[in-house]
Amino acid sequence: MAVPVGSPLYAAVDDIVNAAGSPDPLARIRAVLGDHTNRLHALGVLAHEEEDDEVLLHASRNLTIYHITLSPGLQYPPHNHLMDALIGVYRGGETNFIYPDAASKLDAPQRQDATVLHLPPHTVHSVANPGSARSGALHVYLGDLPATHRQLWDLESNQAEPFDNDRYLAGAQPIERS
Repeated sequence: MAVPVGSPLYAAVDDIVNAAGSPDPLARIRAVLGDHTNRLHALGVLAHEEEDDEVLLHASRNLTIYHITLSPGLQYPPHNHLMDALIGVYRGGETNFIYPDAASKLDAPQRQDATVLHLPPHTVHSVANPGSARSGALHVYLGDLPATHRQLWDLESNQAEPFDNDRYLAGAQPIERS
């Protein structure tokens, strides 16, 4: 998606792309993402909204940026990225369930709620919106996420399968409340 120049997402994408070229891109992107997360939060509304939960803002060999607006009450299936990922939540809630060192089968996850979260390359996680309204976040990956051959876990078989975005989106389930 081409971000309009006047959009607050335009400045965020531009600053994140510039940070990716720094000597310590992970630390610099995390700082820039935190700053833009705070700015977007201060707006009090979603910075951009479409029917799709995921909108690709930037993709290159060393950086991918998505604007994610999760539907309320849904949890998406466990998956990995195979690269560092940073998530900056600026509106509503986004809960990450981190699965311990999953080789092929998943164990019980640990819940993490954070405004800015770093997921190391081999993290397996699922993401959910526990709120009652769409959440808003920037998801930044230090690599070419669309071109990466990664995995998606089938919850019925508890087995890793090749990642497929259509199956990922279709696999969203109502959040199990405990």
